[in-house]
Amino acid sequence: MGEAAISCHGVILYPAEAEHADEKHAPIIERVEDEYFVRIDHEMTKQHYISFLAAVSSDRVQMVKLYPEGNAEARFKINGIKRLYYYCNRDGLFFEKIQK
Repeated sequence: MGEAAISCHGVILYPAEAEHADEKHAPIIERVEDEYFVRIDHEMTKQHYISFLAAVSSDRVQMVKLYPEGNAEARFKINGIKRLYYYCNRDGLFFEKIQK
């Protein structure tokens, strides 16, 4: 991978810098057998919602697209997951380290 200039409808898109989760966006992560059940107590209205959850390991990404008026939750196979990323349409990109 190298440098890229990405645009959408003539608007240049810059990389988002993930911030550590704040209280308002803190995920609740439960281990259930060979999966993590992740939920975020966050409003899911058409105006303010979590857009996706992504579980990242050293060699793969598991991603779940979320929709307004649904629940901000997903299940991920454990498979060496090290971080969880998620995007709030108003507040930006967040991450949480997964503790084993």
